[in-house]
Amino acid sequence: MPDELLTQHEDDTGTTTTTTTTTTITGGSPTTPPEFLPVIQNVVSTVKLGCPLDLHLIARKAWNVEYRPKAVVMRIREPQATALIYNSGKIVFIGAKSEQKARLAARKCARKVQKLGFPARFLNFRICNVVASCNSFPVRLEQLALHHLCSYEPELFPGLYFHGVPGITITIFATGKMSVTGAKSEAEIHAALQTFSPILRRFRKT
Repeated sequence: MPDELLTQHEDDTGTTTTTTTTTTITGGSPTTPPEFLPVIQNVVSTVKLGCPLDLHLIARKAWNVEYRPKAVVMRIREPQATALIYNSGKIVFIGAKSEQKARLAARKCARKVQKLGFPARFLNFRICNVVASCNSFPVRLEQLALHHLCSYEPELFPGLYFHGVPGITITIFATGKMSVTGAKSEAEIHAALQTFSPILRRFRKT
């Protein structure tokens, strides 16, 4: 993904606005069975600002921040997300509810840092993890556990793990509640559920 630069321009009324050169995240929208429609719970993303940061200065001058020994925590209200700002110029974002909101939160945070006098740029934004949940139907976990792509240790944890998609883990409980972790996009969430759904249907509790 190409680097993105935060720039400013003034319109005819003299109002200053901020724009970026950006690459839109694109991807397919696979058709997911109705009983497996996911809800995004958390998007973890990172961006680099391309310059070292003075965390003490940010903690003193910025709003909604909390200083910690290795990072400054900045809470972004809209879209809701939390930023962990490191002195290297790297920022980690958690709590966004979509890829688009994660990117918008990152851009807002970068602009806030830029306004404090740092020569910040918007570089190498990427999605690290998309966490989703969904509800299906009651499942016979003991029988499903015999599938070679599943692992299940009820003495340690009540959920069963499905490892049929590289890099992604689906955790399912006997009630049919599921969580999906490890995806790098919402499209990967849909694809993983598409892979799992025909297997899961064979073990539906009736």
